[in-house]
Amino acid sequence: MGTDNEVSREASSESVSLTPAQRETLELIRLPSDQRITHDPALRPQLHLELEAATEDLVDLIDKPLWISKRQLQAVNSCEALYEAQQLEPFEWRIPMTRGQIFHKCVELSIHLFPARTAPELVDEALSSIINRGDGLADFLSSLSDIERAEIRSDVSSLLQTFFDTFPPLKKAWRPTTELPRKAILHKGKIVLQGRFDLTIGQPDESTAGRVLVELKTGRAVPHHLDDLRFYALLETLVVGVPPALLASFYVDAGRVQVEHVDESLLQSAVKRTAHGIERLLHLRLKKSRPEVRPSASCRWCPISAECAPGRAWLEDANGEGAW
Repeated sequence: MGTDNEVSREASSESVSLTPAQRETLELIRLPSDQRITHDPALRPQLHLELEAATEDLVDLIDKPLWISKRQLQAVNSCEALYEAQQLEPFEWRIPMTRGQIFHKCVELSIHLFPARTAPELVDEALSSIINRGDGLADFLSSLSDIERAEIRSDVSSLLQTFFDTFPPLKKAWRPTTELPRKAILHKGKIVLQGRFDLTIGQPDESTAGRVLVELKTGRAVPHHLDDLRFYALLETLVVGVPPALLASFYVDAGRVQVEHVDESLLQSAVKRTAHGIERLLHLRLKKSRPEVRPSASCRWCPISAECAPGRAWLEDANGEGAW
C-alpha cells in the first residue's frame, strides 16, 4: 500500500473521519513492513514446475487448451457432477447476478472518477457504462422493466453506501486497482489458469510481499471463498513472482473483513488443490472416469440437485427434514 509511512500518514491524518468499522478494516488489511515476508526468487519457477509435473502424463492427450478459473476448481473439487452440470447449463443473466456486477463497476468508478460521486450517482454512471457496452449484460438490463431497474438501482445504492461507510477510503498512495487480470500458462498453453481480482492494494517491493488481494462479497460467507483467494494467491505468484502479503474477503452487507496471511505453506496447499483439480478436469474431459458425486453445501445451487438422489438426501438432512 505504498510505503508504510505513506499509509500511516494518510490514515492518521484522516483518522478522525473514519468510522469505527473503517478503522477496524484498515488495521486488519494494513500489514507493517516488519511483518512482510521476503521470498526466494526461485519460488515462481518452482511452483510452475510442481504444477506441470502433476499433470504431465495427461496433458498431451487433450486436443484443445483447458482454461481453468476459480469457479471450475471449486466445482470439480466440490462435486464432479456439479462441474459437469455447469458445463452443460446454458448461461443466462438473472437479477441477483446483476447487482454484484453493477456494484463492482461502482467501486471501480469510485476510484477513478473525479470529483467524487455519491452512491446513487455512481450507480447511474455504472448502469450507463454497462448498457453502452452492448454485451449480454447490457441486453439483459435493457430488457428489464423500469420498476425492475429502479429496484436494482435502489439495492446497489444501499449496498454501495454500506461499503463506503465500512471500508476505508482508497488513497492513491495505496495504488488501488480493480478487476486486475492474471493468467498463468502451463504446458506451453495447453493449460491456462486465469482470474480477475476484485480489488488490490499496495505492491511488492522487489521480492518482499506487499500487495493485498481483496474480494468484495455481496452475498453470505461460504467456506470456498478461502480456497478461491488461495488460488488467486498462487496465480499472483505464478505471474508476478512474489506472493501477496494478505488475502481479504470483505463482506459488504456485514461491513466485516476476513484476513489470511500468505506464506509458502499456504501456497503449497493451493498447489495441491489446483493440481488435483486439473487432474480431475483432465480425467473428465478424456472420459477416463465417471464424475464423482460428493454432496455438500454446493447442492443448494446445483442445477441437477432435483435429479440427484445423494444431493436430495443431503438437502433434506441440511434442511432438518431427515432423521435426527
